[in-house]
Amino acid sequence: MKLFRLILIFLFSAGMIACTNTSKSIAVYSPQSLLMDENFTGFEKFKVESEHEVFALDDEMMHFAEKVTAGAAEPKVAARQLVRAVFGRADLNLLYANDANTIARDTFHNRAANCLSMSIMTFALAEQAGMQIEFQEVDVPEFWTRRDGYSMLNGHVNLRIFPKLSPNSIYFNPQTVEVDFDPQMASAKLPTRTVTKQRVLAMFYNNKAADALVNNDAKRAYAYSRASVLQDPSLAEAWVNLGVLYRQNGLLDEAELSYQRAIQLEGSRSAKENLAVIYNLTGREKQAALIMQELEQQRANNPYYHYLLGEQEYELAHWRAAIGHYRRAIELNRQQHEFYFGLAKAYYEMGDLALTERYLKLAKRRSVNDHDEHRYQSKLNLLTKL
Repeated sequence: MKLFRLILIFLFSAGMIACTNTSKSIAVYSPQSLLMDENFTGFEKFKVESEHEVFALDDEMMHFAEKVTAGAAEPKVAARQLVRAVFGRADLNLLYANDANTIARDTFHNRAANCLSMSIMTFALAEQAGMQIEFQEVDVPEFWTRRDGYSMLNGHVNLRIFPKLSPNSIYFNPQTVEVDFDPQMASAKLPTRTVTKQRVLAMFYNNKAADALVNNDAKRAYAYSRASVLQDPSLAEAWVNLGVLYRQNGLLDEAELSYQRAIQLEGSRSAKENLAVIYNLTGREKQAALIMQELEQQRANNPYYHYLLGEQEYELAHWRAAIGHYRRAIELNRQQHEFYFGLAKAYYEMGDLALTERYLKLAKRRSVNDHDEHRYQSKLNLLTKL
């Protein structure tokens, strides 16, 4: 069982898990006590966006918000008009834009972002239009992806818009509009819970820290991780990513404490897995093995976990092993286009063009947006020329 190099993008599972016993006790409650400014000299040179900068609108955005909601006969109609207009501008592949962590202004003008940045932009536009709006955390199963050789656990947020109500009217159960930029998540009807704007800002910083970790930019990663844990010390995933940064820079004791903090907060599985890495590095192989055994049992029926294992084997050129994991993922969930694409690329590497074509067609058939459909069709077109 391989140990992962990086865990978490921006959100987390809501479930609490019994904590694994460890050799060090957690008596640390202040975020400052786990910060290591002296080991990342110069981090302060990296400008971390303020809350105002993250959510600010420019004149064009203000005009857009007011124009698309003007003339609506009812508050809910105005909310729907805003949502349709945002989707109309969005030429996005949200599933594959995890590294597009941008402030509201840049998201609006670039028309590309991940779900969190799109939600931040829409939140700001809805506020400008006079609507009440809330962020919601979606309780997703562990959803793994690979990026530049790193394993990443993805979370998800969406929005709930409450139409602006007249103070002189009485409303019985006014309807709300839920906005989700991932169609697969929207159709899954998973449990949600409201999260504050301040926590979302901490998630944004944590995303930026993850980007910097992938790019081996330690000081930038520390600047954003530091901002994230100070913004919301209860965000477990910020402690996980900070622990990854500490481990990569030889601060093993501090990494262990950071992972334990995340376990204490949320029972974080990703923190446990990273803790197993520390145990293996420090001669505590039996404790590491116990953690991994527990996690493997918990993940046995998670299709995304098997997909992740397939991706790891694929990167190692272990084609047959990768195919086995992709097939297991499909047995557990036959609707995910990425699983079929995994089979297609593995069979291509093995020289089986017939099966490559078959699984590319299946991936295309299960696409949930035009971007993916066109991507798979272009690969099919290239395949026919071979």
